[in-house]
Amino acid sequence: MVKNSKKSQQEKNKMNKIIVSEQKSPDEDFKDLLARSSYLNDEKAFEEITKAFEYAKKKHQGQKRVSGEPYILHPIAVASILAELRVDLASIVSALLHDVVEDTDTTIEDIEKEFGKNIAELVDGLTKIGKIKFRSSQERMAENFRKMILAMAKDLRVILVKLSDRLHNMRTLGSLPLVKRLRIAKETLEIYAPLANRLGIYGIKSELEDLCFKESKNEIYKEISQNIAAKKNKRESYINEIKEILENELTKYGFSDFKVYGRPKHFYSIYRKMVSRQLAFKDIHDLFGFRILVESVKDCYEVLGIVHSMWKPMPGRFKDYIAMPKANLYQSLHTTVIRPNGQPAEIQIRTFNMHDVCEYGIAAHWSYKEKTKQLKSDHIERFSWLRQMVELQQELKDPNEFLAAVKVDLFDEEIFVFTPKGDVIQLRVGATILDFAFAIHSDVGLKTLGAKINGRITPLRSEINSGDIVEVITSSTQKPNKDWLNFVTTSKARNKIRSCLRSEQRNASRKIGKDVLAHELTSQGHDLEKLITSRKIDNLVKQAKESSLDELYLSIGYGKLSVKELVQKCFPSSQTKEKKAEIKKSSSKRGGKTSGILVSGMEDILVSFSRCCNPLPGEEIVGFITRGRGVSIHCHNCMRALDLDPARKVDVSWVTDEKEQGLHTVYLQVVTEERQGILADVTMAISNCGVNIRQAQVRVSTSQKGILDFEIVLNNLSQLNQVIRAVELIPDVAFAERKNSSRKK
Repeated sequence: MVKNSKKSQQEKNKMNKIIVSEQKSPDEDFKDLLARSSYLNDEKAFEEITKAFEYAKKKHQGQKRVSGEPYILHPIAVASILAELRVDLASIVSALLHDVVEDTDTTIEDIEKEFGKNIAELVDGLTKIGKIKFRSSQERMAENFRKMILAMAKDLRVILVKLSDRLHNMRTLGSLPLVKRLRIAKETLEIYAPLANRLGIYGIKSELEDLCFKESKNEIYKEISQNIAAKKNKRESYINEIKEILENELTKYGFSDFKVYGRPKHFYSIYRKMVSRQLAFKDIHDLFGFRILVESVKDCYEVLGIVHSMWKPMPGRFKDYIAMPKANLYQSLHTTVIRPNGQPAEIQIRTFNMHDVCEYGIAAHWSYKEKTKQLKSDHIERFSWLRQMVELQQELKDPNEFLAAVKVDLFDEEIFVFTPKGDVIQLRVGATILDFAFAIHSDVGLKTLGAKINGRITPLRSEINSGDIVEVITSSTQKPNKDWLNFVTTSKARNKIRSCLRSEQRNASRKIGKDVLAHELTSQGHDLEKLITSRKIDNLVKQAKESSLDELYLSIGYGKLSVKELVQKCFPSSQTKEKKAEIKKSSSKRGGKTSGILVSGMEDILVSFSRCCNPLPGEEIVGFITRGRGVSIHCHNCMRALDLDPARKVDVSWVTDEKEQGLHTVYLQVVTEERQGILADVTMAISNCGVNIRQAQVRVSTSQKGILDFEIVLNNLSQLNQVIRAVELIPDVAFAERKNSSRKK
């Protein structure tokens, strides 16, 4: 297995060298960029682009990418991607300069002097935070993303350049080590692809998703691409047949200015359908999509009627994004019909202008045609989700919580719900009554007692659907409870509930801390109120390294401090040496095995691994003080951990010695074809990776797929990834994925 991977890497390196040797020179690539920028049709614009190229070329002189090619080729490629979006001059110039400040001795002031304030602000928004020390890569990523969000709010062109930068990096990822490729692909799939989707730039979104899929699930990617390639002739015949039928029918009804397109769906969207429906590739029938472009909105609805008169529409598969546009300005009619041969066909109907918006997204609105130097406020108003992100970064100081909220808000599936007065509220698919209440106003959400959907009283956890009329019932005595966090789906609702619960928890912990401290002081012959009056309590606060007496109460209430030891240090009593020795011995006593976790740099602290996320060595982790279980260890992005009070958080990390990290339980689910011997093949593949199977459950889904649930014991994240890759290589295995115990069936 190792020999094969080494051979594969050598072949890749050899191929990369061939690619580099065949690369055009920077000057040739730059000529291509100028050709792509011809739509600007302005001699001064070409002079400015040339000036930026020469400046960047000089600054990056001698720098090379990991692949060995001159670094300047990267900014040229980023600018070329932007030129295909037909953006304005400032965006292309900024793309050429976007790494100059970060990777050379150039400053923002230098850029402003050479290219003006507008370009300097764009480049500054694209430059990562460099000189600050962060506790983890997750925190660094969060803070860089936070900076980018703020820059986007000022000028959306920042994200156009950033997405183009990420796209070229994904296209040229092959030269990096596997671990780094997987990390970048994961980050791109979770953040940048949804961001491109939110901005309506579907071309970039789809390519990013497919490139990430190719890196993270390479074997399944190859299987899908090979299956689609094998049916090329049949596919082209099918697409041409449908196109001809639609074109003849539209011509018959008097349409002349229209276009019909047919294309296979993107690989990642096919894979997501396989996962969501637990199907193998051969069971996915709607592999193609068709698009009809017409002149006007009136034509769109007429064409829809023609299509539905030809073929029967599938119930529940019609969506009208013309009357109710998506948040990213996307407009189109979507329908799925069943042809006489029983095959489904997905058809989108839109105008030519709507198609431009779909292809270029926000770039279609902020393009070379715009003459103003800054985006108008109404551009930002169209993207309410961006305002929400700006608010999020102000409210959420914890980097893990901020990134988790961003990932939720970036997903694009939407529903449209009505208030009793007819106002439209836009929410994500799966939203509940509570999400609706918080979308109206935070105070309404916090005091929600119940609700009516279409006139009928329903529970708070009830999901709402597009077109529902929802009436919220509130009470001044109602308070949020922790159970609400189990069914709300929007970041706004979750953050407001957390904030309220934390406030209540802090007040309760403050009272507990004060009572415990007062009791301990009394047992030692001291009075808390007298110590406060005489200011002697300040010694206690100082000894505990807290900023105030309130913070001292909180630390005691949360269990972060031993009040007995603290009082003894500040107010020594006649405690015998024997008792002191006994306390020291008791406090240092630990179980036989080490936990493999450092808590604030110390290894002998009692810890417990959370079963909600089962963290593995190799994953970033967070720790929280608990009562009775020491420090509870969670994955950095665990939703349960994000619900806990940040005041109880402590710094934790894995010990560097792998032998000390111990064994960990993981739940793995494998979806397969139902065939004899598949269970034996899967268990053999797992065992061959040196992993022990503690428990296995086998069942058949409603779609006649084999669902294999395993409880396995292994060492670290790398070993888990090795297991997943080995299992997915087995014929008839659709996919394998890690499951949390809380979701395990």
